[in-house]
Amino acid sequence: MKPNTIIKHSIFPVILSVLILTPPLGCKKFLEQTDTSNVAEDALFKKPEDAIQLVNALYNTFDQSGNWDIMKFSFYYINAYLPLDHINYGGDRGWAQYLFSNDNQAFEGLWIQLYKGIASANAAIPIIEKMRTDGVLDQELADRLSGETYFLRGIFYYYLACAFGGVPLELKTLEEGDNGLHPRNTQDEVFAAVESDLTTAAGLLPEKDQIEIGRATRGAAYAYLGAAQMWLGKYSEAVSSFDQVATRYQLLPNYLDIHEYDNQNNDETIFAVQFLIPSGGTRSWGRSNDATWLQSFNMPEEITGLGFESASPSLYASFQSGDTRKLASIIGPGDEHPSPAIKIKNYVKVQQGFANGDPRYIGTDGNIINTAGTPAKPWIGSDPSELRSGYFNVKTWRDPRVTNGNDSLFGDQSVIMMRLGEVLVSKAEAQLKAGDEAGAMATIQTVRDRAWGKLANPSVSVPAPVETEPMQIILDEYRHEIAGENSLWFDLRRSGELIPFILDRHGVQVPAGRDLMPIPASALATNPTLEQNPNY
Repeated sequence: MKPNTIIKHSIFPVILSVLILTPPLGCKKFLEQTDTSNVAEDALFKKPEDAIQLVNALYNTFDQSGNWDIMKFSFYYINAYLPLDHINYGGDRGWAQYLFSNDNQAFEGLWIQLYKGIASANAAIPIIEKMRTDGVLDQELADRLSGETYFLRGIFYYYLACAFGGVPLELKTLEEGDNGLHPRNTQDEVFAAVESDLTTAAGLLPEKDQIEIGRATRGAAYAYLGAAQMWLGKYSEAVSSFDQVATRYQLLPNYLDIHEYDNQNNDETIFAVQFLIPSGGTRSWGRSNDATWLQSFNMPEEITGLGFESASPSLYASFQSGDTRKLASIIGPGDEHPSPAIKIKNYVKVQQGFANGDPRYIGTDGNIINTAGTPAKPWIGSDPSELRSGYFNVKTWRDPRVTNGNDSLFGDQSVIMMRLGEVLVSKAEAQLKAGDEAGAMATIQTVRDRAWGKLANPSVSVPAPVETEPMQIILDEYRHEIAGENSLWFDLRRSGELIPFILDRHGVQVPAGRDLMPIPASALATNPTLEQNPNY
């Protein structure tokens, strides 16, 4: 299937392919999938539930499909490894030197999956409108479903442009005779289309308290709209969009609570990809696509028997004293896990190792260890040729049910894609670039106040930032606010300061052109009109 030519003149094959559903509904309540194996074309879209299922399927774009685990390989790899604050194991260590080819599954998966979602959204838009015209959908439901569709198509293109720059814009189903082999639009043209989709979505979507958890909301549309406007240099407009977000969401007083397993989809979360392991479903290798590998992938080998990544000691050292984001983001030798739901001493492998006298599982007091290793015996894995750093991302390590590399490998914690903390840092950047330095620093101060616990305890004293130049302060806040999440590289690239920032903080020169990801080999082979990004 051609990665950017998925849309066909007849939409029926497309719709059948996307109507196998697991909707992202309230409280992660499992809903049965729809069996479409014997559906006739003339039986589709005759009742409101058909349109709801059609739009629900668009959210599954973020699920794993075959080899395309885009939440891990694409979003996480790009935004954790390229900023050099996290390190992968084995062959993927080449990411730290910006050594990757255009047949890498991280890029192919992102391209293929997001264009699949775009194709399905393009097919859904006229169907929803026809169902409205035919009286199948009332105005309120039709508006909501159309808003979700425009929102999702907008953010699919948003992430494509963040990663690859300009990509082909496909904004409708193909007409007869169009083979779909279209050249790349410019990056600005793509973000202009994103701006248009999200503006439409913001006018159609309901508020968060009027919709099931996991669905797109008006506030989410404004958050991504502001981000797209920043890419276009529309900084004053971005500030206005972000202001719409700030009235709809609130910072959690305790930074640690943002990523707690029992606090998913909280008041700070604007948009998150929902995962759900159904009752009776497996957490092992045969799991469904509605599960995520991020947690055990990032946990220590000493607990899971696997463990593939570790965090950078330089990230750990970069936090100022008293910043509560530090241990809520990364822990190292001698640190206890900050979540009250996670006790390292309770893991089976830890208990077995301690019982067998393994020194890795004996704490400094001689008792069973309850820290991520110790300074004298850091948890660096068993392979001396591929040692981990001994530091670990604890934002993804929150589900107490993910315990080892066999029966409990996969989890179903939602993955935050956009939240208010990031929006406020982006707003500060937009204010600064719009000429409002005082406003920018006031916005950043709100973020820092929460980081030091001042929102919960007004008597807390918050120190001045390490940096003194406003843009450098903002860049550091990106690094510390969204460390180990899914947008740091994209935000740094958008700022125009990515290359000097990496050089200054890590002493590494990003090779020319490697701020952009390569256009996938499969896309180039299928569509001869596409041109590769420079220096690949």
